Parts: sequence; structure tokens; C-alpha cells
Amino acid sequence: MALVLVLIAVMIVEVVARRFFNAPTIWANDVTYMTNGTIFLLAAAWTLRRDAHVRIDFLSARLPARLQHAINLAFYLLIFLPALWLTCSESWTKAWRAYVRGTRENMSTWEPLVWPFLAGITLGVVGLTLQVGLESVRHAIGIKDPGRVPPPGAGAGRVRA
Repeated sequence: MALVLVLIAVMIVEVVARRFFNAPTIWANDVTYMTNGTIFLLAAAWTLRRDAHVRIDFLSARLPARLQHAINLAFYLLIFLPALWLTCSESWTKAWRAYVRGTRENMSTWEPLVWPFLAGITLGVVGLTLQVGLESVRHAIGIKDPGRVPPPGAGAGRVRA
């Protein structure tokens, strides 16, 4: 939520500087895309927790709850968690390398340091990885006792047409 406030403040400063003083900033675009990218990734774990990601489940919704949980658990453990683990590892490496080297964004006149942005990406991916791990546990419980866990897609974020 704090990053949303930062994003709003940056946009207000840029609009005022550009419209009222005819003096656009050289930093607002960089701060905006870096903040927005970080917010997007940090929200991924929260969205998964709320079961609010887009889900096309017209076939799987007709399956028994235990099988739905098994399919989701297999996807999380065999595909999603390994991919997120590799992404975490690579994003941490890139963020650390950028910090050590003092890497700057070379596509910008302002040329800000990029490690804070890369660290935000890493934090978002780590959060998503942890949430996927927790969702895996939830689906494992759902396989054992489907009555204790709602079937996939029946969470708080579900919108029925």
C-alpha cells in the first residue's frame, strides 16, 4: 500500500511540474515504472492467497474436489514451484550483482541505480513462491480431506458469470 502512495505522489509531482511549471522531471518515468513493476509482483502472492487470479476452469470445476486438488498440487509442485525457484535465484543474483557493481539504468537520462527495483522484483517473486508453497499444502490437505478445504476457484476472489 505504501508503494501505491509513492506512485500517486510521483504522478502528482510530475503532472504539476509538467502542466504548471512547464518543467517535466527526468526521474518520474523511472520511478513510476519501477514502482509499478514492484507493486505488480508484490500483489501476485496476495492475489493467489485470495484465489483471485484469472482461472479458466469450465472442465476442472466438473471434476470431484479431491481430483481438482490433486491437479492443482501437481501443477504447483512439478511446474510452478521449480519455475519460481529458478526465477528467485536468478532475480536475487541480478539484484545482488547490480548492487555490488552499482549498475544504473542506461535507458534513462537520470540513470538511477537499478538494484532497488531488482530487489523489489526479488521480494515479489519470493512472496509468490512462499504463497505457492502454502497453496500446495492447502491442496495436499484438500486431497486428504476435501471437506476441510474449498475446491480450487471457490475462493474469495471468485466471480461467477
